[in-house]
Amino acid sequence: MEKQQKSFKEKVLEVIFIGAQKYKQFFLDYEYQISLAGFSENKFYVISATKSNFLHLTGVNTNLTATQFFDKALNKTLSVDDFDFCKKGQTEKDVKGCVRSKMKILPDIEKILSDTTLVEEKFVKNKVSCTFAASENSFTLGFISVPKCRPKTLLKGNKLKNPCKIDSIKRRKKGGGKSSWNLS
Repeated sequence: MEKQQKSFKEKVLEVIFIGAQKYKQFFLDYEYQISLAGFSENKFYVISATKSNFLHLTGVNTNLTATQFFDKALNKTLSVDDFDFCKKGQTEKDVKGCVRSKMKILPDIEKILSDTTLVEEKFVKNKVSCTFAASENSFTLGFISVPKCRPKTLLKGNKLKNPCKIDSIKRRKKGGGKSSWNLS
């Protein structure tokens, strides 16, 4: 008997499940302090993500709240009926293309903060404006400060125009005190 091929939506759903697990382990369980002497706005930035930031990184549209979407993805109760590729001002084909590129890099999201990571303050790409962005070369993750930094956008490739090497990356369990920062 011939095995039925998975639909694009089913493939996207599988990657969202993987991405939600990695997002939780990397971004929800920990905070990160990024320092760079070349930062002009701040000496350092603290990355402290929330559940609601995950949806932005997938590129899909949903009627669920961003937090509901993440919870269902993490618990693997999200279904193909919970999201679509319809966005105002964009064709379905364009949205699918964007989602396709995000799905290729979402499973690698934990690689964003490494020894080879480059950053750029005041990052702008098309209509997206971020406090800073980080790239490990195969993808770029933009952050918005509110006042701690949250993931805002995920882009394929290195989109930094003026990249700088990070001086230090410190990590602590979320909710840890100021003295609990450890070098990553």
